[in-house]
Amino acid sequence: QGLLEGGAAEIQEAVEELQGEASQLKRLARRMSKPAHAIPGEIGGKIHDQFHRIESVVYIIHENVDELEELVEEPEKNKEEMRELVVEELYGQLGGDLGKLVKDMWDIVDEALDADGEDAQKLQDILDELEPVKDDALKQVKEIAAMLQDPIVWEYPKLRGISDPRRLANGNTLMSECYADRVIEVSPDGEIVWEYTEVVYPTHNQRLENGNTLIADKGNKRIIEVTPDKNVVWEYSEGLESPYGVQRLANGNTLIAETGGNRVVEVTSDKEIVWEYRGDSKGLLWPPLAQRLENGNTLICDCGNHRMIEVTSDKEIVWEYSELKGPWGGQRLKNGNTLIPDCGGGYVIEVTPDKEIVWKYGAIDGPTELQRLANGNTLIAVFGENRVIEVGAP
Repeated sequence: QGLLEGGAAEIQEAVEELQGEASQLKRLARRMSKPAHAIPGEIGGKIHDQFHRIESVVYIIHENVDELEELVEEPEKNKEEMRELVVEELYGQLGGDLGKLVKDMWDIVDEALDADGEDAQKLQDILDELEPVKDDALKQVKEIAAMLQDPIVWEYPKLRGISDPRRLANGNTLMSECYADRVIEVSPDGEIVWEYTEVVYPTHNQRLENGNTLIADKGNKRIIEVTPDKNVVWEYSEGLESPYGVQRLANGNTLIAETGGNRVVEVTSDKEIVWEYRGDSKGLLWPPLAQRLENGNTLICDCGNHRMIEVTSDKEIVWEYSELKGPWGGQRLKNGNTLIPDCGGGYVIEVTPDKEIVWKYGAIDGPTELQRLANGNTLIAVFGENRVIEVGAP
């Protein structure tokens, strides 16, 4: 799948480029050693410790790339090992571990410029060189990851803050473009066929059976229902601080997840609150999504507590998945599994009721909302990359 279908040469070439970037990172880490050990005092001790943390991660990255270079000699045979190495290890090491260590080193070096200007300046110059090499290596890792995972069969790029793509019955895709302050409907060939712009930072939408569109207008602190002719026919704003997720229920009520208010509420068409959930002893923290399930329970993404929970109408938690860094959305599937985008971890997983991971797509920057399509493909909003991707069925 992916570029492997077109031959092993392209992935081998990509790994060779990554090898060059990993070697360059190693050389820069070695150059950092002398000035990092030369700065005196307490600030010098901080720099010395931080240098060794960076050095350790860089050497691990280099070793992993060496291993990848050996595996790529037989890519079809070693595809799963390569996928694990790239998606599970290298993406986290470059995008998470090294990225944070370098950022922290920048802060410490800024402090040290007053204590020892010459050596601190040398470190700053090396960091100036290291930062783009790290970014290029991470970009290369993402490209290799795309080759080794289920293929991307459709993509809509160049968005400005995408949160929630929804594939419609007509084959078009409805999505909220947060930073552009609009909701758009896009055809399969990328043409915008409908647009609504009287919103500020829209975050979630739902095309209703009557053809209207339900929108979480977060910036204006309201939920609105808009006709195809762009007339607002229903609005709810009372007590809302930052509505993020919205779902029109079969009974005509509307379910709202509020990140600012740290709650989920169900309101009638007459704007009466008939159910509200604020969490267990932990409390809800920044819930961006709530989905009313067929069994009457509610699936809630409890982002701040790093978990997905299923809550009964009596507000009892009957299922919880917490092996997450920062979930942002989710979907309960017809097979009983739960699809979860871990924005903080850079991946999407499908987990069974017994919490076994049966599918994963990773090495993407900030996945938020998603949808498992009828054809088995998965539509994913990649917020950090300003694009929507449709990933082929496993």
